[in-house]
Amino acid sequence: MLRIKQEHVKYHRENLISLFQNFHLTSGGLQNIIVIMVTISDIAKITGYSATTVSRVLAQNGGANREAEERILLAARLTGYQSESFAIPSSSKPSRLIGVIVENESRQNEMEHPLFGGILDSFRDHVSKRGYDILYLSKSFNSGMSYIEDCRYRNVEGILIANSIYDDPEVADLVASGIPCVSAAEFVPGICTVVCENTLSSRRGVEYLIAHGHKEIGYIAGPYQVRSPAAIERGEGYKQALKAAGLTYDTKRIEKAEQWELDSGYKAAQKLFERCPNLTAVFCACDTLAVGAMQYLRKMGKRIPEDVSLVGFDDALISLCCHPSLTTFRQNREKIAYACAQKLIEAISGNDEYEIVRVPVDFVERDSVATVS
Repeated sequence: MLRIKQEHVKYHRENLISLFQNFHLTSGGLQNIIVIMVTISDIAKITGYSATTVSRVLAQNGGANREAEERILLAARLTGYQSESFAIPSSSKPSRLIGVIVENESRQNEMEHPLFGGILDSFRDHVSKRGYDILYLSKSFNSGMSYIEDCRYRNVEGILIANSIYDDPEVADLVASGIPCVSAAEFVPGICTVVCENTLSSRRGVEYLIAHGHKEIGYIAGPYQVRSPAAIERGEGYKQALKAAGLTYDTKRIEKAEQWELDSGYKAAQKLFERCPNLTAVFCACDTLAVGAMQYLRKMGKRIPEDVSLVGFDDALISLCCHPSLTTFRQNREKIAYACAQKLIEAISGNDEYEIVRVPVDFVERDSVATVS
């Protein structure tokens, strides 16, 4: 839907009505959609930008910010503006553009995410060597267009779904559109997914705790979502390690955090230790959850690692900055980015295979685990 600046709605209501009054529905569908001549002045009134700015954008002379450009171009498209100097990009010409979806549930800046930020930096380097540029797609700062509208308008040749809001129908629309897609976080039916090796790595982390004498071990998971593998697969590794060691697997020792965030880790640890106060160690599905748990345990007077040992996952910056530094697993952002770039460029070239690519992780031993005698 076209966004209109609020302060202009009152003053230009009549203009908007006149622009769209010739819309009419028939049994055959929408006909005679635009039968009026739209001017630069009309576009200026609709969008709230000056006629000079509108003229500059439509003439493709630059000088306007992205929001102004997208709002003006969208208004021109929807109203049928015609000019020799203005043309909708042709889908027949390769754009050399790759769209990148970076979203999360809390609407925070996903480019600053401890994992995906690093993946995106490397991904951009890999595709730029092949002559591609990237376009970030985000509902947090787009022009009001859907993903597919934005991609079709800009003639995007491929899409990396680095992270998206879970089960977003717009992502399903993109996959069904035929635009080549690759996912770096979520299992999306029909497209290649690149993820780290979750289960074996997590099993190794819990085995490390067991080797240090721990028998009362809890698990703080992220949200359990069928198509987002991390929390479930890392939980499976936790389960396998306990059973292989002959230790009791008890779901009471598992707490699912609401989000992959610090305060969620704090709340999850509170619930877990109120239920299971005798735990001597906790394996956490990510470093952020682990540091949140660390904050709660400290508040309760627990020493780390003397009273409770912690192991995280991801090797985010926070794992090195906290005290004590966190034993964790390092995801190879470079390898994930390379695999995503390679698979997406192959898909753009017509070699589109549905497969799951697993990237190994590295164990990073630091100071958050103590030996239990």
